[in-house]
Amino acid sequence: MRIDHLLVKRGFFSTRQKAKEAIKRGEVFVDGRRIEKHSEDVNFSVKIEVLGEERPKGYWKLKNLNEKWSFINKSSRIIDLGSSAGGFLLYASEIAEFVLGIEYSREFEKELSKIRRENVEIIFEDAFRIDINSLRRYGRFNVILNDLTLKPEDSLKALSRFSPLVKGYALFVAKTGIDSKIPEIGWEIIAHEVSNAKKEEYFLLKIE
Repeated sequence: MRIDHLLVKRGFFSTRQKAKEAIKRGEVFVDGRRIEKHSEDVNFSVKIEVLGEERPKGYWKLKNLNEKWSFINKSSRIIDLGSSAGGFLLYASEIAEFVLGIEYSREFEKELSKIRRENVEIIFEDAFRIDINSLRRYGRFNVILNDLTLKPEDSLKALSRFSPLVKGYALFVAKTGIDSKIPEIGWEIIAHEVSNAKKEEYFLLKIE
């Protein structure tokens, strides 16, 4: 049986995609040997060891970017736009002082409800309609994360709505697989990276 199938069947991961990502990170061992290919065939009865816990895909994306650019730390107060399955929210909450998640779809309510931490609050609202002034009760934020699954132009508009609440940094993920056109960005670009495989571009912006 393929190892990615077996990992799901034996309950190590909820989906094959998550199993593949763990294999890619070198976290899966069979009979003491690190697995390198998710398509490798193994016996059902093999001894499997997985390093770490299952995490949403966004967790690893944000972890990778923060390890490169160091924009989230223990004093960070964060707005997470489009929390979806909670990857960004989960990673940020392990480090930051406070994280406020804004998610439109109730489809992700079950997943997000699993993130029970004192420094996390989640609001189910439309990022384009929520009363921004109502969020001032949380105080000043110094990081905003934007991984909205929208055209880059629309995603940047959402970021602009929330920028008055933030003084510090913004991570803007441009979904070039939806629309390859990147609009003019009115803030200072501190760092930039392109992922052709994921069809995304990452911008670290200075918000003042």
